[in-house]
Order: sequence, then structure tokens, then C-alpha cells
Amino acid sequence: MPDALAIRDLHVQFHTRRGIYKALNGVDLALRRGEVLGIAGESGCGKTTLGLAVISLLPRNAAIASGQVVFDNKDLVNLSREYAERVGDRFRPRQHERVLRRVGKAMTRIRGRRISMVFQEPMTSLNPVLSVGFQVAETIYIHDPGLLAHRVIARTKATPQLMRELLALLGATRGDESAVRKFAADHDLVGLEEQALFIWRRQDIHISRKEKAVRSLAGPPMKPWERNIIETVAKTGSIPPLFARVPVLSRIVRRILVREGIRKAREVLTSLGIHHAERVVKMFPHELSGGMRQRVVIAIALANNPEIVIMDEPTSAVDVTVQAQILELVKQIRTSVSASFIVISHDLAVLAEVSDRIAIMYAGRIVEVAPTAEILQKPLHPYTQQLISAIPTLEGKSVEGIKGEVPDMRDPPSGCAFHPRCPFAFEKCNSVVPVDFRQGTDQLVACWLYEAK
Repeated sequence: MPDALAIRDLHVQFHTRRGIYKALNGVDLALRRGEVLGIAGESGCGKTTLGLAVISLLPRNAAIASGQVVFDNKDLVNLSREYAERVGDRFRPRQHERVLRRVGKAMTRIRGRRISMVFQEPMTSLNPVLSVGFQVAETIYIHDPGLLAHRVIARTKATPQLMRELLALLGATRGDESAVRKFAADHDLVGLEEQALFIWRRQDIHISRKEKAVRSLAGPPMKPWERNIIETVAKTGSIPPLFARVPVLSRIVRRILVREGIRKAREVLTSLGIHHAERVVKMFPHELSGGMRQRVVIAIALANNPEIVIMDEPTSAVDVTVQAQILELVKQIRTSVSASFIVISHDLAVLAEVSDRIAIMYAGRIVEVAPTAEILQKPLHPYTQQLISAIPTLEGKSVEGIKGEVPDMRDPPSGCAFHPRCPFAFEKCNSVVPVDFRQGTDQLVACWLYEAK
């Protein structure tokens, strides 16, 4: 099975007034389908830059000097890379901004819909003057208006008799998803199945309330001219340019679909453990706690059922109890959606809770990748060993910090970037960049100590 995402020899440099900052220096990494891949390392090692490069949200002074980010057999960074290769030392952020506009248009069908990202600080990620429900709804309205249109049309077609039949099916099959989807397809109710399944799978309401909610999905008929407009959106899967240009049509489409998006937002927020979501969608970010804001940001990322979700420090801005709740939420999400996850954190304990594999970054390179148990119990790279030895334990062993300082990436060390701090460094480490050596069945380490092993 091909990887969900492949990063090959990726180099990213920031052009600043103080020189060129080499943030990524040949990252090679593969994200497998359905896995949770953790990325750990010290602050400034390039973890967030890697996530932003994947989703093409780097600032205009960031040049992709070389490398590829391959998703669905497409290179997501080819436009920026080609510009950087063409101009070389004559890189100009203002000229690069025009390239980034083209990248933005090319990424419209991918960013937010097939690849999404949970940013590091939820308060700065949310718009303080827009309600929470609108911000989730807008994500779906922009990227997948066809889904919202199908949901609206399906409820207008549903009749009380069909809802009774659907209830009987849900009870007989215990909410079997394939059976419900087949029922919706056979009765031309595509878009209703996810609404019915959401209600049926709720754990916070009694069965009688579930039945009442499913019966209420049989909505009132729409006005003929509104129905024609929404059916057009449902058929095309997008908002036709004519509708966007004509103010009356644009307002009708936006009003109906955003209202449906807020309804969908209530479903997503409820599934993420937010109680009374019908009230929360009307609130503003400053009215929510840190944990609830983090859930809202995760809801925005998951709203369009993406194939890849990048989570950048999802627990850094919350206290320990909320951190435990967020980690439990991530575990639940990975079992309920068929997505691959990249979880970025400086805390190995956080990654140990949720990750299948962990990649260790240092100075813009991946120095070790292995299954979580192997990384924690049998670390091979000297940096990984010292990183783990710096974690306090209940056994009371002495905590050993990593000697030396993080290198200045405007003038990084030659050879292995860790050699000035490595207790095992020898002559070759000072001059030659190490390649990846396979150890065991599924462990890669970039260290010359394992060259002959």
C-alpha cells in the first residue's frame, strides 16, 4: 500500500536580514496510511516548519531550496521549489509572494479538505469576532458546499414514513453504516445518512430522544426556486461562478448553506465531547476555556473528513488535566475516522500516548524513526538517548540534561549537526553528513556509529 504522504530530501531556508536560516536540511519521512506519526525534538529544530511546508503555508521569505512533498502522486511544493532553484541567490520575498498566490489557488482542493492542520495556539487560530459555529461552518462552506447542499435536499425529500423505515433499520442493524448508506442511496436521500448515524451513535441522550431526533429529520419543503439553486450546488459539488457574481443568488446560497454548516458544526462539536453544542456554536472564542477552544480547532480540522491531519503541539497551551482529555480525544478520533495523523510535540510522553511511530528531529533533519516502543526502550541515536535521559521518572533516577547549545542554523556545524554535543563523536562525524541506516525491521537512524552494524 502506498504511503499517505512522502517527504523526500526537503530543504527549507528563511531569507532574513541577518542571513539565511537553514530550517530544514534534507528531511526524509513517510506517513503511512491510517497511522499516527509523532515528531519530537527541541524548540527550533524545524518541527512546525515541516508541518507548514506540507500544507504550503510557509511565509513569503521561506525558500524551498530542494526536495519534494508527495501526496496522491502530486508534488505539493513544485512551484515554490522551481522558483527558488531558478533565482538562486537572487531570491526576493516580494516576487515569491506572487508564486505563493499561485500555490494557494493550486492548494484550494487539498488544503483544508484533504490535508488539514491544527495550529499551535487555539486562541490565535480562531477569529475573535466570529462565532464558533460560523467558523466551523465556513470551513465546510468553502471547501465542500456540495455536502451541505446534499444534506439540505435530503431532509426536504424525507417523509415521516421513510423516517419510520430508517428507524426500524437502525434498530435492526444496530446502526450499521453500510446498511444506512444503502438505504439513503436507494431512496435518493444521500446526505441524510450521516445525520441519522450521528444521532444514533450519540452516547449522551436516551434512545427515546434519538428516535424523536431521527423522525424530526423529515423537514419542511423548500421554495421551488430555492430548491433549484441548492440542487444545482449539490449536482456540481461547488458554487457556480454565476451564483457568486449575482448578489441575490449569492446571498441565498450563503444563507442556506452556512445555516446547514452550523447544524453540521453542532454534530462535529458534540462528537468531540463538547456538551450543549447548540449553545456553544453561538459563543465566541473568548467565552470558551482553553480545552474547549482546542476542541473547536480540532473540529475545524476534521470538519471535511481529511485524509491527513497535522496537529502542532495540541496540548502545549492547556493544563495537565485538559492535556489528558485532549490526548484521550485524539485516541478516540483515530478509531472513528480513517485519516493519518502527524502529531508534533516537544514532549515525548505526549507522543508515547498516541503515536504508532516517532520521528526525532534535530537541526532540521530526522535523526531517528522507529515504532514508539523501540524509541522509548531502545533508542539508538545519541541525541535520542540523551533526550530520553532528560525526562524525569517516578523511579527517582537522576535527570541528565543535554550538554551544549542548539546550533545557530544560519551557520550550522559541518557534518553531523549533533557532533559538537555528542559524547561519541569521532572524526567522520565532523565532516560528513550521516545517511540513514536501517536497524532491525522498522528502525532508521542517521548516525555513523551504526555504519558497520
